[in-house]
Amino acid sequence: IAIPQTPKARVEMASKIGYHKTSMQQDIEAGRPTEIDAIIGAIREIALWIEMPTPYLNTLYSLVKMKEQFY
Repeated sequence: IAIPQTPKARVEMASKIGYHKTSMQQDIEAGRPTEIDAIIGAIREIALWIEMPTPYLNTLYSLVKMKEQFY
């Protein structure tokens, strides 16, 4: 997938938004499960099917799942 913005441009755009809480952060704080399974879990499953390693996604997924349990 081609992303037309550079990483620097995306960071600059996000910095203009100012302080906010993501929906996942709000879920964690409220003790609700996040949407991590739908967002990253599905991508990890597809990667498994095609035998593509996803070490960064696996780490992120695991950290969010741990945070859900121990917040």
